[in-house]
Amino acid sequence: MTVLYLIRHARSTWNAQGRWQGQADPPLDEVGQQQAAALAAHLRAETFAAVYSSPLARARQTAEPLARSQGLDLRLDDRLKERHVGEWSGLTEAQVRERYPEHYHPGWWIAGPPGGEAQAALTERSQAAFQAILAAHPDETVAVVSHGGTLNAYLAVQLGIPPGRTVTFRFANASFARLSVKGDRVYVVSLGETAPVDGAA
Repeated sequence: MTVLYLIRHARSTWNAQGRWQGQADPPLDEVGQQQAAALAAHLRAETFAAVYSSPLARARQTAEPLARSQGLDLRLDDRLKERHVGEWSGLTEAQVRERYPEHYHPGWWIAGPPGGEAQAALTERSQAAFQAILAAHPDETVAVVSHGGTLNAYLAVQLGIPPGRTVTFRFANASFARLSVKGDRVYVVSLGETAPVDGAA
């Protein structure tokens, strides 16, 4: 049985400003750097066979301290990137609501933002990434650092949630879920775990 740690990246500069990121590439802010260090320290006792990450800076900078603490090379996979949010990239939620009232509604993610990525496409690439990881690491423990939308898309399929159903798993910055996966059997061990971060919001 493969144990997956599904980790959302630590806080970025755009997270702090409340901006939609998608596949834009802002780095971690100071709080995010503290979160990434605390996460690595919190998981140091675990033995990972591999650490995978989205190549976007906020994910990569979260994963690097963890990989170093495990003595592992970081493995980057483009399929682990966040949803492309098209015209919403860089906007705040208030700006999206004001400028795109016809698109920003419950279930907007099914078709995706204007110029962005639909849920079906996000689901397809996230499933492909995790299928490859599971095939490469039978009966091992693996950390995967990605993004809220991507991790939600993967979890929804694993738990049999229909595409049109409004179910969201909350991944705070630098939080993680743990799954045990063997074939079609998926066990949710935990959701929303966080590492203690001294002095960080």
